[in-house]
Amino acid sequence: GGVPRYVIPAFRISDEAIDKDVALMERYGVEVKCGAPAPSVEELKKLGYTHILIATGAWQAGKLDIPGNVKGVIGWMKEMKTQVKPCLTGHVVVVGAGNTAMDAARVAKRMGAESSTIVYRRTKKEMPADEHELKLAIDDGVAMVELAAPVAQENGKLKLERMKLGEPDASGRRSPVATGEFFEIPCDLVISAVGEKVDAKLMADNGIEMERKGPAFKTNVENVWCAGDAHRGPATVVEGIADAAAFAEAVIDKAHTYEIPETAYPSKAQAIAKKGILKMAKDACCEGSRCLDCNTVCENCADSCPNRANVVIKLSDGRHQILHIDKMCNECGNCTQFCPYASEPCRDKFTLFQTKEDMDDSKNAGVLFLDENRVLVRMAEVREYDLSAPNELPKEIENLILTVRSKYSYLYK
Repeated sequence: GGVPRYVIPAFRISDEAIDKDVALMERYGVEVKCGAPAPSVEELKKLGYTHILIATGAWQAGKLDIPGNVKGVIGWMKEMKTQVKPCLTGHVVVVGAGNTAMDAARVAKRMGAESSTIVYRRTKKEMPADEHELKLAIDDGVAMVELAAPVAQENGKLKLERMKLGEPDASGRRSPVATGEFFEIPCDLVISAVGEKVDAKLMADNGIEMERKGPAFKTNVENVWCAGDAHRGPATVVEGIADAAAFAEAVIDKAHTYEIPETAYPSKAQAIAKKGILKMAKDACCEGSRCLDCNTVCENCADSCPNRANVVIKLSDGRHQILHIDKMCNECGNCTQFCPYASEPCRDKFTLFQTKEDMDDSKNAGVLFLDENRVLVRMAEVREYDLSAPNELPKEIENLILTVRSKYSYLYK
């Protein structure tokens, strides 16, 4: 039901697959009531329901506040899914760059639009859509206009303002900055795919405080859970399924056990050969206890360096990254001795070089600032990049370099 049934196009999830899931659910004894508004939480409790899961999705379309022929992506895709043959003409522009925008652009092309174009105010590198989703859209003939923000649609045209990339913002992506330059592209219909929203009124009417959803998706209302898009905001079907499994385990108060064939159990010899810890398959849910928590902030290499050659860089999204300062390192080896991950920070960390000669003498991945915008970066090879223009630097590396330039320039100036 919901978005998979009425919105997500059939070339992504077939009706047959949905029907099979519904049939399986009913076979398990689930009672389904359709065609009527859902009772309130209070009414459901009076009916005898002890545990309630709200999984109402994120159906409210984000608003694109421009004049012209503009439609919200959810309502438009729902309308398109009822059509049995191509029904579109003219030029369609989808504003947004998430997975939903990719689907909408592909639907427009398949439903007969003369052209289907994605408009995004950043570049492909900063897009929230999965990389393979963008590739599928391009393979379907969808065009893309980067660094552009919509202004108005009229007379078969969409007026756009050209953008440029600024410093990284709290999302970790470079922020779009208006340039005051404008241009137009053919457009008869604009689809707004700028982020769907959860129905806040539904939550408020049931006494659920949106910012107080705790562990296992439990809300501030006793025995009421919130999952899927209603908990995460717009997400994926797979994440919704994971949330449903987590809710079921929270209700029955134990993890689900799966029937695993005897052949799946390793022998002691097999486990030793793999240098693993011998555990039976039934204990697989506990394997997380073996994790070394690599995402835990360590920073031992910064604390242990007597020359302060390893510096903690605070990125725009709040994460920390270690930057190695080549000119301050005397290769004493302290960082290697104190690293709990068997790493060699003075060689493994991204490095800031002071001169071209220093960079040539090292094999470390790193950066050399040539001027305000031009940098030399070594990854697989040494290449020059322009930070003021779209480039092929990996997003994380570019974010680190921009942060060093804006907040830690004293390290190389």
